[in-house]
Formats: sequence, structure tokens, C-alpha cells
Amino acid sequence: MKVTILRGISGSGKTTWTNTNAQDATIISTDHFFVIDGKIQFDSTKLQENHNKAFRLYLDSLAAGKEWIVVDNTNVQAWEYSPYVLAAGAYGYDVELLTFECSADLAWSRKQLLTEEKLRIIAEMFKRETEKMPRIFKKIHRVIPC
Repeated sequence: MKVTILRGISGSGKTTWTNTNAQDATIISTDHFFVIDGKIQFDSTKLQENHNKAFRLYLDSLAAGKEWIVVDNTNVQAWEYSPYVLAAGAYGYDVELLTFECSADLAWSRKQLLTEEKLRIIAEMFKRETEKMPRIFKKIHRVIPC
């Protein structure tokens, strides 16, 4: 059994990769909790609540023994994806981290849910966080250029 945790800024190709490569997987995405009438209606006041819902769904999927689980969130900082890694280990899953390297310019041209300035700030934070990734996660980490 395997868990694949995707990391990347908004617009880096995580969901596109999921739709192309993970049709047989159970998909966990906070974005799913923002969908109204088939479209993402982002509401920052519900972000933490929806992250909690996604994590509970993830735990339920682990407990159910789903064969392959893909976590499609930004997961910029280690504290964001660490609980997913630790829970997977507790249930005996193999874990892989896929980092989607993408420039802020390219991501901005693909997806404009964030302001350009906010996206650039997140992209810089993402780059720094990837460079200082804890050693424990480096052995399960792969980079996918966008």
C-alpha cells in the first residue's frame, strides 16, 4: 500500500498530474471541500476547517486499507505534510513525496486564484522549504519539473 504526497505551489500541476496518473487512487484534496456547483469557491475563513476535513478523510482511507492514496495539497512546509507521513507509517504504508518545481510566472499563467504577489511569496517560501527539507523526508522525495 502506498501514499503519494504532492507538494507544489498553486498552479504547479499537482491536480493535472493526479488526473493523468492517479485515476485508480483515493484522492485527498482540501480543494474538494471548496467545490460548489462544480467550481472551486475559495473561502479563506473555511481553510482550516476544510484542511481538518481532508485529514480526517485521509485517516479514514488509511484505516480502510485503500491501496493507493494521493494527497493533493500544496504542502509547502514540513509541518503541513509531516502528519500525513507519520499517519501513513502508523498504518504500514510506503510514502513518497513528489515536489512539483514550477516558476511563479508559469504557475500564475495557469491559475489565478491567488494574487500574483501572494503566489510569488508562496513560491519563494516553497523553494526555501524544499532546500531545507528535513533529512528524514529526503529519502522518500522526488522532484517533478513542470
